Amino acid sequence: MKLKKITSLVMLWSMIMMTYTGIVLYIAPHGRVAYWTNWELFGWSKDQFAEIHTTFMVLFIVTTLLHIYYNWKPLTSYMKNQAKAFVFFTKEMVVALSIVLLFLFGTLYTIVPFSTFLDFGEEVKESWVEKSEEPPYGHAEESTLKDFSQKTGYDVEQVLRVLNEHNISASNTDILEDIAVKQGKTPGDIFRFISASLGDKTPKVTGLGRKSFEQVAKALNMDSEAFLKELKSMGIQAQKTQKFKPTLEEQGFNVREVVDSFLDRSENKE
Repeated sequence: MKLKKITSLVMLWSMIMMTYTGIVLYIAPHGRVAYWTNWELFGWSKDQFAEIHTTFMVLFIVTTLLHIYYNWKPLTSYMKNQAKAFVFFTKEMVVALSIVLLFLFGTLYTIVPFSTFLDFGEEVKESWVEKSEEPPYGHAEESTLKDFSQKTGYDVEQVLRVLNEHNISASNTDILEDIAVKQGKTPGDIFRFISASLGDKTPKVTGLGRKSFEQVAKALNMDSEAFLKELKSMGIQAQKTQKFKPTLEEQGFNVREVVDSFLDRSENKE
């Protein structure tokens, strides 16, 4: 057996595994939804896909370094001119670096088509579950039942009573995720038991860090143009395709206060 051949084959399979897990992570729901619903694909959770992606990345780096070692002469020949003198910035190197920099800055500054590609991934992520299946706040599954009740506007004693009615034994110091696991359910299932009995007191709009103004308007059951007009009257300049949270923060506005003002208006109309 030749180590050089093994190195190349391991590098190939590592690249295949990284590509597979990378595609899955590109379309997988955001963590707030994945952990809330115990999302899985082909029996693997989002965390497992991320862990596999990371370990194969390490394997790929190691085999790439070995590949460079075994192919040092051919690689250095790419950086020589016709006189066989070493030149780092050959035409090929300039083109290669230009492509790398194009992808880097195209992604950082969300230039088309990079922004289109990333926006498509966001749309797929958001499409996995309906709005009603989102947690009331980020990583709610990690909260104790007491903290969860406080943040969602419920009385913890009433929450414990509801769980007891569903034959779920718990205390106010138990973690919501642990309660769900013991029952063979998702944190979202436990929350549905609670909200079905005590009413849904959670905010209607979540995931503000990644939503565009158009998506937030839809979550508020508002026309996007009317929503932007209302925001403009508040001194907020925005376009419907811009990201909601970073745009508001750049202009010095509190994101939750802005959303709550629209939720309050909606409740008053009702």
